[in-house]
Amino acid sequence: MDEMEQYKELFMAEATEHLEALNQNLVELENNPDNKDIINLIFRSAHTLKGSARTLGFDNISNLTHHMEDILDNIRNGEIAVNSEIMDLLFKCLDALETMVNEIEEDAETSSIDVDSIVNEIKTLKEKYMGNGGSSASEASKSNVNISKVAENEESKKENNNTQNTKSTISIVLKEPKTTVNIKTNLNDEKNEGNENEIKKPKNLDEILSQMSKSVEVLNIVADAFNYDDLKETLTKINDLVNYVLNEDIIFNKSVMEALKCSLDAMEKIAKSFEENGGIDNLDIDLSKINKKIDDAITLKHEHRSSSDNVKEYGVILDHSKFDFNKYAEHIKEMVDNGYTLYHLKSKVLEDCDLKSVRLSMVISNIKKIGDILISTPSEEEIKEKSHDELEIIFLSNKQLDEITKVFDTMCEMEYIAVAPINIDFKIGNIGGVDEGGNNNETVKDDRIKDAYKLKIIIDEECILKSVRAYMAIKELKNVGEIIKTEPSCEKLQEGEFDGNEVVVYIISNKEEDDLKEIVFSIPEIKNVIIETPEYLKEQSKMKKNSKPHEKSSTSTKPQNSKKKPSEKSGEKKTLTQTVRINIEKLDKLMNLVGELVINRANFTQIANKYNIKELHNAVNRLNMLATELQEEVMAMRMIPVSFIFNRFPRTVRDTSKALNKEVELIIEGSDIELDRTVLDELAEPLTHIIRNSLDHGIETPEEREKKGKPRKGTLKLVATRERNHVLITIEDDGKGIDPEIIKKKAVEKGIISEDDANKLSDQEAINLVFLPGFSTAEKVSDVSGRGVGMDVVKSKIESLGGSVSLYSEKEKGTKIILQLPLTMAIILALLIKLRDQVYAIPLTSVLDVTHVKKEDISNLEGQDAIIYRNHILPVIWLRDILNDYSAEESEDVYIIVIERNSGKLGVVVDDVIGREEIVVKPLTGILKNIHGLAGATILGDGRVALILDLNNI
Repeated sequence: MDEMEQYKELFMAEATEHLEALNQNLVELENNPDNKDIINLIFRSAHTLKGSARTLGFDNISNLTHHMEDILDNIRNGEIAVNSEIMDLLFKCLDALETMVNEIEEDAETSSIDVDSIVNEIKTLKEKYMGNGGSSASEASKSNVNISKVAENEESKKENNNTQNTKSTISIVLKEPKTTVNIKTNLNDEKNEGNENEIKKPKNLDEILSQMSKSVEVLNIVADAFNYDDLKETLTKINDLVNYVLNEDIIFNKSVMEALKCSLDAMEKIAKSFEENGGIDNLDIDLSKINKKIDDAITLKHEHRSSSDNVKEYGVILDHSKFDFNKYAEHIKEMVDNGYTLYHLKSKVLEDCDLKSVRLSMVISNIKKIGDILISTPSEEEIKEKSHDELEIIFLSNKQLDEITKVFDTMCEMEYIAVAPINIDFKIGNIGGVDEGGNNNETVKDDRIKDAYKLKIIIDEECILKSVRAYMAIKELKNVGEIIKTEPSCEKLQEGEFDGNEVVVYIISNKEEDDLKEIVFSIPEIKNVIIETPEYLKEQSKMKKNSKPHEKSSTSTKPQNSKKKPSEKSGEKKTLTQTVRINIEKLDKLMNLVGELVINRANFTQIANKYNIKELHNAVNRLNMLATELQEEVMAMRMIPVSFIFNRFPRTVRDTSKALNKEVELIIEGSDIELDRTVLDELAEPLTHIIRNSLDHGIETPEEREKKGKPRKGTLKLVATRERNHVLITIEDDGKGIDPEIIKKKAVEKGIISEDDANKLSDQEAINLVFLPGFSTAEKVSDVSGRGVGMDVVKSKIESLGGSVSLYSEKEKGTKIILQLPLTMAIILALLIKLRDQVYAIPLTSVLDVTHVKKEDISNLEGQDAIIYRNHILPVIWLRDILNDYSAEESEDVYIIVIERNSGKLGVVVDDVIGREEIVVKPLTGILKNIHGLAGATILGDGRVALILDLNNI
């Protein structure tokens, strides 16, 4: 493959992602037309797609996305309101882009899309809603666009392209953009040897403390799940106490011993309460008393600090300028006028801390007790979702600085907690907007460059598309920090206006130089990276070098020591998570090879059992372990989230409901559930059939729904859930449901069943008639449904995948369809059974039980063989009857395989059961392909072929 083909593949992959994002976000924009964030996401996707297309010479795509950008920019600036006509045009542009991208993939010589006509439609629509020299005043008024406002906006753009419209309001001026807080670090936090309160430690203390630490970790998880915030606070204090004692960072006296005993007793009672009662709501424990005992014990630690000779200081810079205070200006002024002060807190947990999220959550919790949090970076939700090392908070408080710092005195495992008041002034007047980077103006941005890394990225001279490589490097760096400035700008790089081989990037990041280099070098054709470190980081680095190896930084409110775990190194590099795109054909070939390995593994196991050689058994067991691990890894590589399919349905629902003049809300849940790619590829068509049927036949028009007392907007749910070795996909609507009487009437009219048979059917049996070929209740054929091809196709397709379909409906309440699908079709667990000398396989997911009975225990009830199974009548069928195999004498003892089918439980009579085994599913071809009751075949370890039975179709 030549280099241009590689770039084309890269473009195709990125274009597909951007088009999918555009599809989802356009549907979201239609539902939330005032959401500026969605508009920005759409704009960025279109802009990035335009830049990539222009770089590679795909002019049609570049031209269309450029004009899409124009109208999106008008929407973003409030010059055009989002309405159905605008959305239809944007969707038309999206469909055209998808077609053109597909044509590039297929190497089409000419495009079927008339881009010029679509561009003219965009221009016409812009003239209609914005007006120009040739537009009438009436047209301008119809479009609800204020012409003077548009002119004002245009004038504003000329003055400053990156600012929003100016407005008269309160703004905040920072008198000091930065504040440096001195942090004290203890070099040797030794205990007082001569303290008369010190007592001898128990011999098994370390063992008890280790167990307490593990118990705290488990109880923390439980407390988090039950939202017991008070318990979490107590557990954190217990963990602090345990760490102090373990690290010999506290004098072990009677107070400490009593606090430990009290904590241990409390944890035992809490654990017992969870086990017996499922919670601690009725538990008689005063957590505040435990907290006080621990606080009293830890306070002693601060009374025996080492002398000032062993203390060093270093500075922590609090950069106030990177926060946008103007959005809170009125609130801040009101609070400051009432005696409050604006504070900036910056904290960092120790590198070897195991409960980083808990520590930072405690900082937030303490701030909430004494003030009002305005900004938290990261937010409280982000801290709970992912571990973070640092936290910055902007908050208002009526407390003095020394009162605030005292709040954090008892917190451990923190490198520092620095707090400082922000010196501000208020200004009444016009303020500019904020650019995408969050900076108030270019002066602030230039000022922040001093605190940023300067990366000089040098691209290989031989590289054909240097701008693509440069943009890819910047894109990766955005994930680990804040890009302050690039030379040339990102816009120029996206437009392809770059003919050099050097790019300069200014980035503020908490990553080390080596990490930043590794990120940039992960992009192909990067020749070199030269990094200049900001001055304040150089100063901090010098201070660290002057410190002893075991020294630890601490907060501004308290020194802190903590022992590192032996396995951890302070300079250890973090491995970057990287992905690589793999051709799907290679993945399929790898899966086939794994399948052959599974067959050979079974063969080796049989040989080992036959010869019973110890060394051979051991070798085969090791081979089994490796083969199983390889198999699991490859199977996991084939698993794809169902969102791959689900994400296309918001657009389907939007277009179909609009065509039917219906209002429908689509709710999607469980889109992160994973399925084998083979299963997922076959799922799109059946789901589309079902969703179209729900929209056409199920959900009523808004007027009909209002008459029935329902909301005008119907609801359609698409939900995926995991159940054992299956995935259940549920499609549910709140429409008119299925009327069993209408189904019966249609079935009789079509000659499917007689009138007498129809009258005998239960409601559920009547509803299941919709799965018969050609059955439809539609009065007329439409573009959506009603052609008599649908639910039978769905049922056949799902069953061919080894799944099943269940349909439930209640008149005027709605319809629910459940698709049960196997996780994978390639390698499955099966129960091997025998009929005469032939071996058959039954998927284990369908097997409920195996029972051994005598032939005489099988009775005939009204023409149906049955047995008494667990005090219930279980109908049974003979496998020999299904397969017409009567070649040998029957045995008096038989096995019955109890299976689960759509229609209920059923027993299958077989001669013998061999056992369960992993098998590789091979599809049947030729004359065997469409035989009812057969799902495929497999090769056994001894080389024999076994047919796989499809029990849903027996």
